[in-house]
Amino acid sequence: MTRIASSDIILDWRAAVASSFSVHADVLMNLLDALMVGPRIGTPFEVVFSPVWGYDGSSVYAALRRVAAEGDVETLRRVRRGWLVDHEDLAEPNPRTGSWRLRVLDATHYDRPQTRTVRHGYVHGADGMKPGHALSVLTERVGPGGWPLPLEVRVVPVEDHPAGYGAEPVVAFTEAHGWADEDLLVVDAGYTNQPTLASLRKGGVNVFGRVRSKRTFYQPPPVVCGKRPRGRPKVRGKKIKLNDARTVPTPDAEKTVTYADGRYFEVARWSDVRMRKWPGQPVVLYRVIEYRADGTRRYERPLWLIYVGRSPAPTRAEAQAIYPERFGVEHGLRFKKGELGLVAGPFYGPGALARIQWWVELVATVVWLLWAARPLARAPAVHWPTWLRSEKLTPGTMRKLAGAILCKLGIGAPQPQRRGKSPGRPAGTHFEPRPRYRLYRKRGRRANAP
Repeated sequence: MTRIASSDIILDWRAAVASSFSVHADVLMNLLDALMVGPRIGTPFEVVFSPVWGYDGSSVYAALRRVAAEGDVETLRRVRRGWLVDHEDLAEPNPRTGSWRLRVLDATHYDRPQTRTVRHGYVHGADGMKPGHALSVLTERVGPGGWPLPLEVRVVPVEDHPAGYGAEPVVAFTEAHGWADEDLLVVDAGYTNQPTLASLRKGGVNVFGRVRSKRTFYQPPPVVCGKRPRGRPKVRGKKIKLNDARTVPTPDAEKTVTYADGRYFEVARWSDVRMRKWPGQPVVLYRVIEYRADGTRRYERPLWLIYVGRSPAPTRAEAQAIYPERFGVEHGLRFKKGELGLVAGPFYGPGALARIQWWVELVATVVWLLWAARPLARAPAVHWPTWLRSEKLTPGTMRKLAGAILCKLGIGAPQPQRRGKSPGRPAGTHFEPRPRYRLYRKRGRRANAP
């Protein structure tokens, strides 16, 4: 792709994003540029240290306050989704995953240890349970490594668990944009419970995810020949305890997948197993065992995966390659938190959750802008810097090149304008104290009294 064509793609994409902002489009676009170029920020105010920022620091909060009150974040999501459909040729699929288009659903924490004026609760993170918000992230895999583009980033209500809430935005996304037969949702073990899978299956979503090795499945109910015995017919067969090899039946099919570096995978598949609380739904079960080049097992326990959906299940070779693509969302979250300030917005008071929602969606849009700039960085006329030896255009690399790319496009800090003198608040203005909230705690279910 030539540099001119790449420039047109980026400029058209920026114009589409700007049109999705109902107010303060100039300030919000400048905010996106500042987050692209850097430096790292600890609060939204610190974008003033970016060389492309052209407004006062208070403009960040003023723009977020107005767009949260008057704007519609769904408009921004629709614009991003429409652009991805029009430029799907820019994606770099993994040939090992076949024709599947992978989307990943995950959750992350947004620490708020000191806030008192915003409803928040305990959220599980890498460091245990901490006060804050939970974010549900739905992404689409468009490139290797940390390039899953965030389709939606939603703030989870404090009353809901991220795994239970995660099915709602996916079903809403499916109703708005559809779910093709080749679309596949990849999830971790927290989302492979019966309530979540049933909601996704009812919405027409193909789901592929990991299950814990302590789970128990069942064989199909036995076929009754001749006269049916008295009583209720069996809805489940024999138990399949994943951590007890004596209860695991012979696989329906097995395959060995070999890689160029010598390691190989043994993949087994059971085409019809059942869940205890969902006995009427057939589930495809996979077992993946990884071996090093010397023939020793890399992990003590095998990887167990399941598939539920309306489309034919992935093949054994595809199943082995699909689940590792889920880890790209982990790299993407680490980049958005550490480099772009995904959880750096300390918003307080009434309407804070709406401002947080807009902030995380703006940070997600920065990743889209960096992805759109990749063809321009790969143009033949571009000379690679000396520090870029691997020529891998990761999100971190694109952020280092973002300043030069904006300069080539003629985009810089806005010129100062005469604003006049603000009249200030009217005399006698009085603000009510912000409401205070106690830390929300989810109570466990109590056993019934004897």
